[in-house]
Amino acid sequence: MKHFLHILVLTFVLVSPLRVLADTVTFDFSTDQGISALGIEKPDNGKGTNLKDKAYTIGDVTMTYTNGTATTRIWNSKGTTELRFYKKGGSITFTVPTGQQVTNVVFNGTLKCKCTIGALNRLEWTDNGTPTNTVTFTAKETNNIQTIKITYSSAKPAKPIVKVNSIQELKALESGSYATLSLTDGNNGSMARVLHVYGTGNTQEIYIRDNTGAVCFYGINPNVPFACNQHLAGQITGEYVLENGIPRFKAISDKTNTAYLIIAAPITEKEVQPKEIEATEYSNNIADWVLLKNQSLINEELATQEGIIIRNRFNSTANKDKYTEPYKGAIVDLAGIAVPNGVKHEINPIYQNSLRPIVFVVDEEKAFVSPQQDIADAAVRLKRTLSAAYWNTFAVPFDIESEDVEDAQIAKFTGKVEGCSMIFENGQTHIEAGVPYIVKWDIKDPTFEGVTLKATEAKTVKSDDGRFCFIATYGPTQLALNKTERYLAKNGNLYYPASADNKANLLKGLRAYYRIPTTTEAKIAFFGETTGITIPEVHTTPNQFKVYNLNGQYIGNSLENLPKGIYIVNGKKLIIN
Repeated sequence: MKHFLHILVLTFVLVSPLRVLADTVTFDFSTDQGISALGIEKPDNGKGTNLKDKAYTIGDVTMTYTNGTATTRIWNSKGTTELRFYKKGGSITFTVPTGQQVTNVVFNGTLKCKCTIGALNRLEWTDNGTPTNTVTFTAKETNNIQTIKITYSSAKPAKPIVKVNSIQELKALESGSYATLSLTDGNNGSMARVLHVYGTGNTQEIYIRDNTGAVCFYGINPNVPFACNQHLAGQITGEYVLENGIPRFKAISDKTNTAYLIIAAPITEKEVQPKEIEATEYSNNIADWVLLKNQSLINEELATQEGIIIRNRFNSTANKDKYTEPYKGAIVDLAGIAVPNGVKHEINPIYQNSLRPIVFVVDEEKAFVSPQQDIADAAVRLKRTLSAAYWNTFAVPFDIESEDVEDAQIAKFTGKVEGCSMIFENGQTHIEAGVPYIVKWDIKDPTFEGVTLKATEAKTVKSDDGRFCFIATYGPTQLALNKTERYLAKNGNLYYPASADNKANLLKGLRAYYRIPTTTEAKIAFFGETTGITIPEVHTTPNQFKVYNLNGQYIGNSLENLPKGIYIVNGKKLIIN
């Protein structure tokens, strides 16, 4: 029996609607011929003729009326006639014979009414998919109508209502199908959740995801307003349509009822999160909340290299939605609803559950394009791994405050050089945008919230005589092969690239390098508190030094003429090269 019912449902879905021929009639209140055809006497200028007959008929369409604050009438204003009906009871009704239906009514004039069925959009009424042979327009204010065009046809056969048990089954239907969507709980259920709500009333969009896919509920207004994270169960009837590439489940005026739909805020469930996808998977995730990482923006229209377009259709703002508009050349992580615009693959950014719609990415393996101006309250993700086991060169295009670097050792070049040693000062408490540092910090691919991404270019710190430089770089940089540009190795030594083979001279981004005189065997050293290689503070006279070798033997009070090696000077290590 189940197999028979399944086949029967499919048969209903595949049946094409019958082709129906439509007729039109026009009630013309603006010409002598029009009001004469209705048997109404034309009033004198500045006066009116009250409607007296119970009904007025043209073709198969009959118009009836009720009176409001004044009698419904034909009014002559400077030779121009029009139908007037009034608030507080005034109405006009159009009816066609049983077996036919009114499908469209178009007014010319000033219309301020509400309707009993269907949808009224300014001066045009449509049946909105609900067959009816009569429609009434009730005045909210005074209405001044010149013509009314009514379109009607033979009644269409009632559409079958197909039952589906998931969003995936719903989206497999033909566009225009009526369906009852059942959503269930439990580990094997559809587990539907609300992702995002946009707009109000009959055009409200509610993006829903279950464990099979996503769809946009459109114009469905329950007593309990939809909100992100809600859990949905039960059933609801509507019309499935595919409009401009968007799968929508739309309200049907006489069939959609949320009485059997359970709408609950989550208690034990985690907050919904975006689904991370690749750009090539866009078409399979329309209407879903998605996350695309490492998207490179190639033009001012905010199109990505992968063919995704950022469109702020939901009007996200910086203050309310933490939306920071990206810029040409930026690399971003992008979170939003996949809402196509025809063939365009658009993402509409949203801020939900503390996940930002735009996160700027600075990747050590890709060129970084600075913004034209500072971007406040931004989120920035670094693609870089640092270690606390050795010194790493480091530079970023934003400030990092002290609370975010509590576990890091940070040192910067002082501009001083002792012999061939570039002196660094340890104990820094924050990181300044564009400035090169060396750090010991155990962190991988960190994201920083609420920072200002600065238009500051990477900086160079020079020695007092300008011969030694410490140079920051945000993106990959080729080092010179003449021994003047060197990088810091894990063992604390400075090395120069021997050749460009296999890009051996390519320094990754978010780092810094050293520029020194060609023949110099430069080193880095520190003063102040440190656990690394240390040069003691300079004293005025040599006899203030107490120098020992690593065996603890006292060898004098002067640093002059000591051979290369490691010594203990005033309780601190000293390397002499």
